[in-house]
Amino acid sequence: MKDQVLVSVRSLCKDFTRPNGTVFTALEGIHLDVYDGEFLAILGLSGSGKSTLLRCMAGLMKPDRGQVVYAASVDRKKNFASFVFQNFALFPWLTVRENVELALESFPKAERAERTDRILSTVGLTGFEDSYPRELSGGMRQRVSIARATVSDPLVMFMDEPFSSLDPLTGESLRAEMGRLWTQSGRTIRSVVLVTHSLDEALQLADRIIILSSSPGTVHKTIDVPLARPRNSNSPEYLQLEEYLEKSFGELHLDKLTAAHYDTQELGRAPLSRPPGDLDGPVAGGPVSLTSDSQPEELSGAAPQTSPSVRLKPLINLSLPLVEGLLSFLAEEEKAGGSMDLYDVANEMRLRLDQMLPAVASAEMLGYIDTPGTTLVLTPAGHEYVHEQDSQRRQILLRQAVKALPVVAHLYEIVRSQGTEGIDRSMAIGQLALLLPFEDPEEQFDALLKWCRAVNLFAYDTQTELLVAVE
Repeated sequence: MKDQVLVSVRSLCKDFTRPNGTVFTALEGIHLDVYDGEFLAILGLSGSGKSTLLRCMAGLMKPDRGQVVYAASVDRKKNFASFVFQNFALFPWLTVRENVELALESFPKAERAERTDRILSTVGLTGFEDSYPRELSGGMRQRVSIARATVSDPLVMFMDEPFSSLDPLTGESLRAEMGRLWTQSGRTIRSVVLVTHSLDEALQLADRIIILSSSPGTVHKTIDVPLARPRNSNSPEYLQLEEYLEKSFGELHLDKLTAAHYDTQELGRAPLSRPPGDLDGPVAGGPVSLTSDSQPEELSGAAPQTSPSVRLKPLINLSLPLVEGLLSFLAEEEKAGGSMDLYDVANEMRLRLDQMLPAVASAEMLGYIDTPGTTLVLTPAGHEYVHEQDSQRRQILLRQAVKALPVVAHLYEIVRSQGTEGIDRSMAIGQLALLLPFEDPEEQFDALLKWCRAVNLFAYDTQTELLVAVE
């Protein structure tokens, strides 16, 4: 029989409104429980809504539909929940001790001091009580965040990718420390909900893993982790569960990142010989208007247009050299007659699956690979690229492939029409918000710069924030 439910999520939905007025659903129909004594991990790629779900569960954000219910039988005199943020969220003008004591304002002064000393000793910060956050390393600052979240003995602790901003060694050390704290006999925290995009992190810490799909975020699969602690990552049981988790995570998100999610068959790929921006048909609701209070009138009507049933593929915020490395590896494997399975390639390239999937999706977007199931297959265009010996010619091929992407073609024509004056960053972001209303326009702009500067399509001045097309 299951333990007591501490947090119950029922039919939770969360919507957001973009600056251009369009509404998109980040979470749809989420249904889950958090049990007493459970370490629950929520796993998903960026954009799956896992952090939004965590904030709704913690009461920091209100769902638009559905509800979050907390156990009625718990002691309401105790602090019910605490939250550990990804970016430490410390007050720079307060010392370590003062930052931790913020969670103890309702406690007597003597008890505040005793609790703070005890928790700082537990997380290895004795001797740093009077230090300021700026004097600490990233790992030590996150230890302060964890100390502040645990010092008041909350029943449930919510953690939003707490180790993702740390270097790998520090992150691994802090994960091990979190595992040690969880297994201590005297702990008062009864449940932890951890959001992560790391499969290893979820397997090392969690008793149960929930995988979220994307756009909108829904519960795709729930996986129990019946492994004894501390966990041996080389044990047959661990490796078997790791393989199952990778396949469950990978097959879902590979589809989401590539053709199935973005309706590739409707959109098609712009052939490399096709002029950039030469797209047919009216856009949904009429032509895209490029005018606004901050945009010059002469830009109106310069945009290429797309079919009303088409949802443009967003750019993936990834450095192109990783895509080039993937293509070169596939060419060598093909020559040697080796396996081209996604998981084997990730293992051979020593990449985590959450690093491999965006690279695969990017290569497919460029028309260089196909992905039937989890098999990676070089296309004729991919073969032409990887077997081209002339580095300048390879660069031209990659430039053509990037320039043929509809979103890039759109922005390139807009920027090129303004000559050496170009357009400013805010205008480019505004155009991306119109083209991709379900994506983060700031992140899309960052991705645009990574892709287009790598192939010399755009020049960008970080001082003036002007984007200029390179002919």
